[in-house]
Amino acid sequence: MSKEEVWLKNRVGRITASELGDIMSASGKIIDGNVTYIRCKRWERRHGYALSVSARTMDIGNENEPMIFEWLKANLGADNVVYSKAPELSEIPFWVPEDAQYFGASPDAFTQEQDTVYEFKTLVGNEATFFFMDEYTPYEEKKARVLKEHGDQLMGLFLSNDKVERIILVKYAYQRDDVPADVDSPLAQWRGITFTFERNDYIDSIEATRGRIILFNAMIDARIDPMKFKVGSWSVKNGQLYQTLPEEKKK
Repeated sequence: MSKEEVWLKNRVGRITASELGDIMSASGKIIDGNVTYIRCKRWERRHGYALSVSARTMDIGNENEPMIFEWLKANLGADNVVYSKAPELSEIPFWVPEDAQYFGASPDAFTQEQDTVYEFKTLVGNEATFFFMDEYTPYEEKKARVLKEHGDQLMGLFLSNDKVERIILVKYAYQRDDVPADVDSPLAQWRGITFTFERNDYIDSIEATRGRIILFNAMIDARIDPMKFKVGSWSVKNGQLYQTLPEEKKK
């Protein structure tokens, strides 16, 4: 099998950092999107493979990852940084915690010591490009949006490897083939903006994410109609699922 095929196989049946948004909800309750994810992972664990998903946005991101790494080297220096899809690597890194074999994450790039991870995000939509590349929009406002959009994945990257102390996320405005006037170098400094997240600043969020992962792993393995998870609240104790039903309304 190719490196890509091995990487995809490693992901099958596992909850991954990039999918954590699918197990979250603003209320903390189980919603329809969560139910769909449970069914998806049950399929993978039963059949041993995942169904293909085609999304142009995802394709553009994958196509630009090597260029983002080149931008990183050109503008920030990356002598000690390993690109996960570098040809010289024998495999694409996929980090699985020893105490949570049902979870994993793939860093886009990382330092050799694995204390710093780099996450690459290509700006695809015009609105997002205008927002992040506007020099007068406050940096903290941009960082807050990054955390809102990608916070679940960032917490998952911290959980995947205890060595990770910080994550540097890069938002990158790629060179548009459909815009003839876009002739600036793909390595131009203006094309990227970085945001740093330190583990110590997100301890509570990391632990909350860990709890949600444990809960959904149990739900995926449970022989229960996933729609029933929408009723009441659920918890896991000693590997067992428990349901707490809402009290009946007083007459």
